[in-house]
Amino acid sequence: MTDPALHYALVFDFDGVVLDSATLKRQAFADLYAEAPGPQYQAVCAYLGRKGGQPREVKFRHIEAQIFGRQTSEERIRELCDLFKASVEQRLLEAPAIAGAVEFLARWAGKRPLYLLSATPEAELKAIVEKRKLTCFFREVVGSPPDKVTGLRNLLVRRGHAAQESVMIGDSYNDFRAARSNGTHFVGVTADPSASPFPGDTITIRDLHGLETALKQL
Repeated sequence: MTDPALHYALVFDFDGVVLDSATLKRQAFADLYAEAPGPQYQAVCAYLGRKGGQPREVKFRHIEAQIFGRQTSEERIRELCDLFKASVEQRLLEAPAIAGAVEFLARWAGKRPLYLLSATPEAELKAIVEKRKLTCFFREVVGSPPDKVTGLRNLLVRRGHAAQESVMIGDSYNDFRAARSNGTHFVGVTADPSASPFPGDTITIRDLHGLETALKQL
């Protein structure tokens, strides 16, 4: 019998799916507001916990406007983005891969089309992927802009993949929304199933050791 993974084009999120970096990025965001009053800092942390998979400028605009109630210039948003980038750059080079990720990618890269789709700015994403020696596994590495919904749609059209023959693998509700909006399959990655951000009927795995089994359930 042919392995089910051979039937699909696979689109991976990066942080929390390939690289174990989602938590360190959330902390880097929160650290920029470490001097804020307790309730506001806690609100920042709570927001970041809910909003994975979004471009950093979107998060900063929300935090500044909705949590701190201040009008913030685009220049200040860019400054915050630069501070965030400087904070996480070296940590991303040292972060471990998600268990099973490199093994899965190495096993399937020559057999099925594998893609990387992230909310990280594209030039920055490609540089990190190259330094981590992961570029060889992916036919295309796609960052932001645009948003994930549009990015996935454009990727499927550009590469000629039918939605029903494609799978998005992600760790955030934003990844799930991108898959549902485009009609693709979805597999969620969540280290703690009790805190899963996905609807209850979503196929989830703790790490990528379980991905091949999950694909058989689609």
